[in-house]
Amino acid sequence: MNHKSRTSQAGFSLVELMVVVAIIGVLAAIAVPQVNKYIAKARQSEAKTNLASIYTSEKAFFAEYNGYHSMFGVIGFAPEGKLRYNVGFQNAGAVAGAANGYNSPTPGAPGNAITSATYCGTGGTIVATVGCTVLNGADNSAPKGLTAGTVNTAGSTFSAQAIAVIYKSLTDTWLIDQNKNLQNTANGIN
Repeated sequence: MNHKSRTSQAGFSLVELMVVVAIIGVLAAIAVPQVNKYIAKARQSEAKTNLASIYTSEKAFFAEYNGYHSMFGVIGFAPEGKLRYNVGFQNAGAVAGAANGYNSPTPGAPGNAITSATYCGTGGTIVATVGCTVLNGADNSAPKGLTAGTVNTAGSTFSAQAIAVIYKSLTDTWLIDQNKNLQNTANGIN
């Protein structure tokens, strides 16, 4: 019988295995922050998509009524799924009315039973005289940093924002207006 002795078997020593583990640890320490940045950049696509949808909805509404409106339900903006970004108009002032040929009742007006849950979704904010102008994001709180701005009461301009913290503790803010100027006013990835 031919017996092989245990000493002739080849394998890795403990030192060699520890060196490999150390190398993998160093590579992981370098790669993880970069991967998180790429994930945050991918998350920014939600803000761009929602703002582009608001722009398209506003332009379609403008084509019919020659004015913009700051209520999501009126312009037909209704994103699906769980939002990461808080999305809303900078100022709830643009309301097309009878002068524009738009004669729908305002949500919350006497005799109109539209609630925030049916009109804005569970994460939305409704104001009796204005309607749904804000959709809350991942933390389901009112958008932080939505500033009074460029929505004009005559309905000839609009400006919408998307705001979220997507990387570390930096706020990422996007803005779009009636001219389709999309700006990243506060980059939350740096």
